[in-house]
Amino acid sequence: MKRRAAKTNALKQEEHASWTSVFTDRVQSVDPLLYFITEIRVAWSRTDASAPAHRHTAPRLARKEIEEAAGRCSVLRPAAAEQDITTAVQGQLPLAADGVVVTEVQLRITVEDDIREAALHAERLHQEHRRQAERIRRDHELDDLARRQVRAREAFLREEILANPSAARLYGLLEGASKHWTRLGGPPAGTDLDDLVREVHQWQPGQQWVTAAQLLHNFVTGLTEEGRKELLTLLVDAVRAFGDDNTAHHLALLPGEVQ
Repeated sequence: MKRRAAKTNALKQEEHASWTSVFTDRVQSVDPLLYFITEIRVAWSRTDASAPAHRHTAPRLARKEIEEAAGRCSVLRPAAAEQDITTAVQGQLPLAADGVVVTEVQLRITVEDDIREAALHAERLHQEHRRQAERIRRDHELDDLARRQVRAREAFLREEILANPSAARLYGLLEGASKHWTRLGGPPAGTDLDDLVREVHQWQPGQQWVTAAQLLHNFVTGLTEEGRKELLTLLVDAVRAFGDDNTAHHLALLPGEVQ
């Protein structure tokens, strides 16, 4: 009877007994190449005194939760990592499996100096990469802006300037003297507005010489290369007949044309 009572008391004590496992580990951070050093204390007991339980089961259960939480933390913030991991693991307690129940987990986190230096170096590289990416993005935006400006200028010249001979002549006169103009400024100081107006009127659509020039241009465009050479020869002779030998001479010397 006494032996039976003693055995019963022993079973009851075994059922309520608890153990503590202490171990250290290297745990991956949010960067899988950088590790925390963890000192872990796990309190556990058996779920059933009669069921077998391995002493490594409780540390394994705790380690699994610690690793999952540590994978979201930075080695550059060890104190914050310790707080976050502890809170995350405590929120999962109790952990039970294979006849073991984990009732408490305590941990202390440290970061080795070389790991911290590697993390700082990686952070600097990442920041430089982001700055470089931002510079490239701004350069692309400037390139796009430059292309839009070129297209806008091309459209302006084609639709506004080159569509009207007088506007083209006026633009040419002003553009040639506009090196130091302010944007959208007027003619430079000293411009003779009367001469400018007369020059513009000479290039107005419908002026006789403008119409003749347009007709002549269309005619020359339709000629063959040999036809253009023959026409130039006739023009040289005509200009010489009017007594302008100098102009005739320069016409005759045009590259690729009649000598």
